[in-house]
Amino acid sequence: MLVLLTGPVTAGVSYHLGWRMQSVGELASGLGLMAGVFISAFAIVFSLRLTLANRPTSNMKLLASKLMDEGALTLLAAGLLAGIDAMWLSGVAATTAKEDQVSVIATAVTVGLSSLVALYFLLSVRRLHVLYTDTFPPYWRARDAVENGAQSKSSAKSKA
Repeated sequence: MLVLLTGPVTAGVSYHLGWRMQSVGELASGLGLMAGVFISAFAIVFSLRLTLANRPTSNMKLLASKLMDEGALTLLAAGLLAGIDAMWLSGVAATTAKEDQVSVIATAVTVGLSSLVALYFLLSVRRLHVLYTDTFPPYWRARDAVENGAQSKSSAKSKA
């Protein structure tokens, strides 16, 4: 729900406060670059996902494939939003004279779209972090899991 409200709320705040941008060319370039990076990251995660079977055989592979699917979809959505924002800003840049400020409405739409891009960037980083740490747990986590498993088996044998 928070994700859905982020764009409209930030756009409303921008409109209510009367924010106006001076120029948008640099922002359009940056967002276009971000869109490309998100799509490239999606392609990498998707290609890694293809190496797993359609129906994973172990719980570890099932968890990894689920996390890869979630990460890939988040990256794809982030790339789509960044691309839409870059196209919007390119249109705004093309229709606004260099000496004029961007209108309040165009600035509000830009703030709304850009806040969604920023949010999806943070979501993507979080998803990729969880994917990495759950697929390749650090040695201390793996050690603790093995030691806890061995302790529970020995305590179960002693109770029997």
